[in-house]
Amino acid sequence: MDAIVICVGDELLTGDIQDLNSTWLARQLFDLGVDLKRITVIPDVPDVIAAELTDARADVVIVTGGLGPTHDDVTRQGVARAAGVPLARSEEARKVVEARCRNPAPAAYVMADIPEGAEVVPNPAGAAPGFVVDGRIFVFPGVPSELKAMFPLVAGRFKGDKMVVEWLITKRKESDIVAPLNEAVGLFPQVSFGSYPSDVVKIKMKSRDREAVMQAKDWLAARILD
Repeated sequence: MDAIVICVGDELLTGDIQDLNSTWLARQLFDLGVDLKRITVIPDVPDVIAAELTDARADVVIVTGGLGPTHDDVTRQGVARAAGVPLARSEEARKVVEARCRNPAPAAYVMADIPEGAEVVPNPAGAAPGFVVDGRIFVFPGVPSELKAMFPLVAGRFKGDKMVVEWLITKRKESDIVAPLNEAVGLFPQVSFGSYPSDVVKIKMKSRDREAVMQAKDWLAARILD
């Protein structure tokens, strides 16, 4: 299974708010064995949201942000356009809004207007319901605490073959290990290698083939560890 994450919000594109959701989702998807193909940040524009979803070539698409009641919360409209359906007031979504808002203002009920036929995802941590369209487009609020509370409710639908991951840490300079690292990349094509320098250099090896990962680790360790 593969996935695309789309984060919606003008505030993300101007740097007013740091995007925490995509990093968190990337970790969750990796742990579930799902290959994350791309993370995209787009503005609060319905046509842009619709176009991004229409072009998304992945088994599942996760969208975060833009589900509140204000004028710039337009993700519902964008998703509905992509799905070719109107927005409709959902009784189940209305109950989610009322469960979190005491005497909700009339404007709050816009959060219960979701693409017609969509499945509601409850929000244990907030008032904006999430929803699932066509079984593959999962839409969540942009508030990180709400996303973290809601994602486990549907995480069982994200299934893939989990990666085997091993690490090596060396005190050598990254430039000093280029040759053996490049050789390892050629010798073990089924293994993905990553090099992350800081005070030390961390080498990450991952594959769905456990034996290949362990062979690559042993081979490289013999050449870069003191």
